[in-house]
Amino acid sequence: MPKPANTPKEFNHLPVAGPARRLMALMYDALIVGGLWMVYGFLAIMVASTVGGLNCNPEAMDYTPCVGGPLYRLGLLAVTGGYLFWSWRAAGQTIGMRAWRLMVANNNGVQLSWRQCIVRAVVATASLACLGLGFFWGYFRKDGATWQDLASDSEMRILPKKKKP
Repeated sequence: MPKPANTPKEFNHLPVAGPARRLMALMYDALIVGGLWMVYGFLAIMVASTVGGLNCNPEAMDYTPCVGGPLYRLGLLAVTGGYLFWSWRAAGQTIGMRAWRLMVANNNGVQLSWRQCIVRAVVATASLACLGLGFFWGYFRKDGATWQDLASDSEMRILPKKKKP
């Protein structure tokens, strides 16, 4: 059963996140994903060189077949998707979104379903491939919705600042 991000009434009254704030959070997340890719690459080379038989000759120091093939790229996709989906499902925020006080949830203020996570990630990738047009689409809409918001039936809102004691 999905747990509420905030109560739906509270979530719907929060301001919608603009494209600039979303892109800044995306830049933070790109650093996190880059670090995860490095760890994955290290582990992939370790496994490939230990198992052997994958054209990884330590004498030649050519590990290109180990880290350039389709299986490796599929692993990078799995690492990236795992980071995003786990973050969105667990807390409604990635680390970059947390830094910029953003939260994503469906239109009722409830955490995203697995299907919504997948649709959001695919459409956001297409949006970036179109030079960020899907992100800047929010400037032209009254409700500030981007392509990934519209396709996944979700919203990204700005959380209020925490009051200092």
